[in-house]
Formats: sequence, structure tokens, C-alpha cells
Amino acid sequence: MRLTALSLSILVVVLTAGCATQLPEVPPISESGTYIPGKVVWHDLVTPDLGGAKAYYGQLFGWTFENVDDNYALIRDRGELIGGMAEVKSHDSYSYWIPLVSVTDVDRAVATTTAAGGQRIVKPFDVPGRGRVAVLEDPQGATFAVVRSAQGDPSDREATVNRWLWHEVWSDDVDRSAAFYSSLAAYSNAHTEIRDVDYRYLESGGEPRVGLLKKGDPEIGTTWVSYVRVADVAATVAKVRALGGVVLMEPRDDLRHGSVAIIADPKGAGLVVQEVER
Repeated sequence: MRLTALSLSILVVVLTAGCATQLPEVPPISESGTYIPGKVVWHDLVTPDLGGAKAYYGQLFGWTFENVDDNYALIRDRGELIGGMAEVKSHDSYSYWIPLVSVTDVDRAVATTTAAGGQRIVKPFDVPGRGRVAVLEDPQGATFAVVRSAQGDPSDREATVNRWLWHEVWSDDVDRSAAFYSSLAAYSNAHTEIRDVDYRYLESGGEPRVGLLKKGDPEIGTTWVSYVRVADVAATVAKVRALGGVVLMEPRDDLRHGSVAIIADPKGAGLVVQEVER
């Protein structure tokens, strides 16, 4: 479920053309005035069916939407901006979630990525009101974006139900991933144990930011994976099926006590849903 360069290039055209010709300014990610390099501060869904995506995620998580133009909508949860959706008609007709990582200098992040063997998929561009953005592929092929937001990053706080909870990179080579992302956003490496299994993650500003996992399936490409907190993972899985989505991994008692499941929307965009208290 990786993004293609074609899909991302079209996405940039949608975003920049919409801002330039229809809306002079897009709401900022945050107005905090402070920056947290290494934090995932935004998510965009690229989808061939914007109307269908809004209906699905609106019923699944209770999110609401604000149209920017015919091709892009902002996502709100209880009034707060948490992401966006862009309709992109592409040859593969899949949808994808793109995490945006805060960096101090977008152009430098691009140079760091290409020097490490990654790729610049979309060169840096400025979105009025939003900030400077580039889309990249890490040296193992995982697609993500970097941003220097115009007015600061969202403050750290506990994720409430139906909000973004956590992020991971599922990698062929965890050591290589750790080295690359540490050079990109000045992360420090950390470890913890989850059910007697060593779990690696990256932190910045004294807070955990991104987990690093060895891929369990060699057929899956290295990828970023985002988690959404839910009140009841079993009920969420049932709702996914009722709405036409796909359950890629059922809740399992042997995996985090059955508190997680992997789902995909009707067009293929994957997420992990997780209960926090169990």
C-alpha cells in the first residue's frame, strides 16, 4: 500500500493549485508558535473517492470535514484540525495515509534523505498558511512527508479516543531505519519491553515519537503505520466490516492483550486501531 510518485505529484498539484487559485490561505496546523522537530504533526489521506472516504471515516471515528475545494477537505475531531483528505485520480485507484513529520529545515531534510540513499518524491513547496512541505522516500522505501509549519506544531498531550495515538516504521533493517531518522530529525534512540519483547523507538524533546519494528511479512514493503485510539477495538472492527472496510488483522489475545487490530478503508488505506486501557 505504498504511494506512487505519480499519485504524490498529482497531490501536490491539487494542494498548490487549490491554494493559489481558490483559497489564498489554508488553516495552519497549529498556532502554538513553538516547534517540536521529530513529532508527527499532520496526516493526509490520498484517495480516489473523497466522498466515500468522508462517509467511511465520519461513521467510523465521528470525524467531520470542511471542504477547501472540490478535491481537498480538512478533517476535524470535535472541532480541532487533525488532518486532511485529497482526492487524486490515479492509475492504481488506492488510498494512502501520509504522515507529516516536523523538521527544522525542509530543504535540509531533503538533502539528508537523498545523501542517505532515499528519494525526493516531491520537491519542497510552500502552502500559504500551512508551511513548507516535501514528500520523501526513506532509504528502504517508506514514504512520508516533512513539514516546517507556518505557526508552530501541536503541543504534546494525551491522545483522546478517535485521535492519532502512535506511529511506527515497519522496516527490513531496524538499525538502518534508526540511523536514518536520527540524522533527519535529531531523534535519540530508546528501548522498552512489551511483554518481554524489546521494542525500539525514537524520541525527541523527551517524548516518544516513532516506533521501529522489524517487518513480519517480507512481502510488505517498508512503510510508515499510524495508530488511532479507539474505545473498543472489537466494536471498531465490526464497524469497519459494516462500512465496507477490510480487517487485515483481528484483535489477538497474544498480541498486546487483544487491544490492537489492523484495518483498511474500502480503497486500501491501512491503519492500526488500539485501545489504551485494557
